[in-house]
Amino acid sequence: MRKTILTIYGVLAVAAVSAQKIITAGSAITETVCALGHCHNIIASDRTSLYPPHIQKLPSIGYRTSISAEGVIALQPSLFIAEKEYVDATVLTQLRNAGVNILELKRVYTYEGTADMIRQIATALGKTREGEVLIQKIKGELEEAAMLIKKGNKSPRVLCVFNRDKSSLNMGGTNTFSAILPYVGAESAIQGVEGYKPLNTEALMAANPDYLLMFESGVQSLGGVEGVLRIPGVMQTTAGLKKQIIVVEGIKLSNFGPRLGEAVKEVATQLYAQPKP
Repeated sequence: MRKTILTIYGVLAVAAVSAQKIITAGSAITETVCALGHCHNIIASDRTSLYPPHIQKLPSIGYRTSISAEGVIALQPSLFIAEKEYVDATVLTQLRNAGVNILELKRVYTYEGTADMIRQIATALGKTREGEVLIQKIKGELEEAAMLIKKGNKSPRVLCVFNRDKSSLNMGGTNTFSAILPYVGAESAIQGVEGYKPLNTEALMAANPDYLLMFESGVQSLGGVEGVLRIPGVMQTTAGLKKQIIVVEGIKLSNFGPRLGEAVKEVATQLYAQPKP
């Protein structure tokens, strides 16, 4: 009888989770919920949540300070998952007072931070086993990338470049997607820069990177790799002369989410395993 009761409770617990109406605030959180098999439970998300693509068809709660308690409550979620300090504290208080369960996660842009985020979300969704499987998948991909790095036997200097169009070119220092560089055996071509700073010709030539690392969308906005090579100063760098431009999907590259291992492998492959012109 005891076993039967436990089984029934287990079924009820799973049913309760599957019936949840989830709202996510933070791209990596949204992607993690989906990776754990609960994409169908997400009823709305924030403006940064662009992957998987169908999330963009859901109602949007806005971005950071534009997120209101009224807008969230109107959708009647049972669980609200947000990055810590992404949503105003007063809004979170109003949501709690309205009976909305809240999971607030501190984002740390390391493998350990990603694993911790996955574990917390997996626990909230009753998917602890699936969470550990996902973490092990990422760990395995990082180990595969480490093998490529070891065979490469070099420490390339990489400049992270972010742009939305031709008029706004920025270089990424600390606290940007440059956080991926240690995982691919590379070092930043710039030092002493925090966040994003405008990229000018002098700074680019002074940095003289071996490679440029860019978002796929940014490269497309410039007209492809040939457009990147036309940026003033690029052809005066090693990266430009050797056409060493690494292009990766932006969300995958910057999220430090479930596809962290994939992103690291992709960058490492282009750094060490691909023939250069």
